[in-house]
Amino acid sequence: MLIKRLTSMLLLFVLLFTGSIVDAAEPSTSLAAIGQKKQGESLTIQGITSLQEVLVQIMRPNQTMLEMDQLTKAELLAGMTVTLPTNAPLGGYTVKVGSGSDVSVATFLVIASGGGDPDPGTDPGTDPGTDPGTDPGTDPGTDLGSDPVTDTPTKPELPAVKPDGIGELKLQVVSRPDAAGVAKAAVTLEALDQAFANVQGAASSKLTLNVQKVDGALAYETTLPAAALTAGGRVRQLTLQTEFGTITLPSNMFTTEEMAGKANVSITLRHIQADSFSEQVKAAIGDRPIVDIHVKLDGKPVPWTNVQAPVNVSIPYQPTVTERNHPDNITVWYLDESGKPVPVTSGKYDASTGLVTFTTTHFSQYAVVYVTKTFGDIAKFPWAQKQIEALAAKGIIAGTSEQDFSPAASIKRADFVLLLMRTVGMTAAAGESFADVNASDYYHDAIQTARTIGITQGFGDNQFKPNQTISRQEMMTFTARALTIAGKLKSAGSGMNLAAFKDAADVAGYASESIKALIQQGIIEGSDGLLLPLANTSRAEAAVMLYRIYHLSGGR
Repeated sequence: MLIKRLTSMLLLFVLLFTGSIVDAAEPSTSLAAIGQKKQGESLTIQGITSLQEVLVQIMRPNQTMLEMDQLTKAELLAGMTVTLPTNAPLGGYTVKVGSGSDVSVATFLVIASGGGDPDPGTDPGTDPGTDPGTDPGTDPGTDLGSDPVTDTPTKPELPAVKPDGIGELKLQVVSRPDAAGVAKAAVTLEALDQAFANVQGAASSKLTLNVQKVDGALAYETTLPAAALTAGGRVRQLTLQTEFGTITLPSNMFTTEEMAGKANVSITLRHIQADSFSEQVKAAIGDRPIVDIHVKLDGKPVPWTNVQAPVNVSIPYQPTVTERNHPDNITVWYLDESGKPVPVTSGKYDASTGLVTFTTTHFSQYAVVYVTKTFGDIAKFPWAQKQIEALAAKGIIAGTSEQDFSPAASIKRADFVLLLMRTVGMTAAAGESFADVNASDYYHDAIQTARTIGITQGFGDNQFKPNQTISRQEMMTFTARALTIAGKLKSAGSGMNLAAFKDAADVAGYASESIKALIQQGIIEGSDGLLLPLANTSRAEAAVMLYRIYHLSGGR
């Protein structure tokens, strides 16, 4: 160990000396947060670096050396485990990793093994002269520098608890923004486990990682342990909060196969400009925010998509007076690889939070937009005009032509299910298809999803009858089932009945409970004492129903 330390000191001395005769590079080494430890516990030093080798130093509260080692780039990524002595001095410890001007600093707090507040004054620490090289004054090459690259707190903060019971852990960025404007933060699985335990003490819980703002940053990259986002692990929800936006990540983002052999996941949220898009797209976006979200596995960019693990995204936005008066027109576009805009049907502005929110199952570039859309034939349907225009702006519903909506026309079973799936944002893994629904049909995926999650089982003989006009009671049944599965609709109370409606006897047995639940929650009211369950559903009626459930489900 002594020979290894002396070799490390010599290497660092050479690096420090050579670093003084070349231009200083942007810091590239980042450390994960460590958190609070007890005497005798183990801790993991983990991070990312562009250097081939780094020197690791752990300093006691009195600034004497506890541990020093040399790690390769891969070893730092995998993590270095250190076990604290059972009599380790209490107080704040400092970890320095890097070489030359590229140094990252992290801190952790050691408390008594029996718990309780640390008292740094009760133990002055071991004699710095008992171990060669532990006195920072004996060898000028062993000190990685007393000026950390960031303002890192000497005492890590324990998670706070928000009013809604969600824990919040503040993450300090561990390096200045690099040449591309990326500021980096990281956290270990050990620190996450401790944070969750401190907040709720349960395996199923929620935690917000609040990445602190850094001047000059154009993007924030947060590195997490792979186990935190791998299917089959603990059921937890992590929210990454930055100045440019917030991303809520489910614990099953990646399959165990995708994460085999992987140590870390890095999520980056970048604020970008519209310069690379077409003039038409730039004009539509204007000066509204655009974010680019992407992921890396062990430092390598990878595409991400998972229909079974939707991710919620929120972007801060200050609308104009006109936009505030028409909030339904504020929505989101996904910009594909060619820069073509695709409506994100879940995009919605929440005036109470000042956020535009949406749900996605793939990472890409997303822009906040303000869209207006109307049709020449809906003015005679004032009870449905607002709803039709709002759903058209969000890309949920379209006209029968560019100018016409055909509000009085009946809607087909396949088309209603397609619109319903868009409105509630439900997705599912591929399952069994109906015999009369072809893979090439535009509504295939929506109907397959509806069947997989239990919204419809068809008519028997594996038939769905997609082109048959949908009745009002079928529409209401599909809607109630979707909302129940989404957790947005309660079962009707035992005292609820349909006797108040003149045509209650026309309601089929399969639709009765669904219609009762929708009435009790105020989603349907009937007309002139009639439910008209057997009547065909018009496109205007479908739009009104979809608009109501869109807002009932929070825009998703």
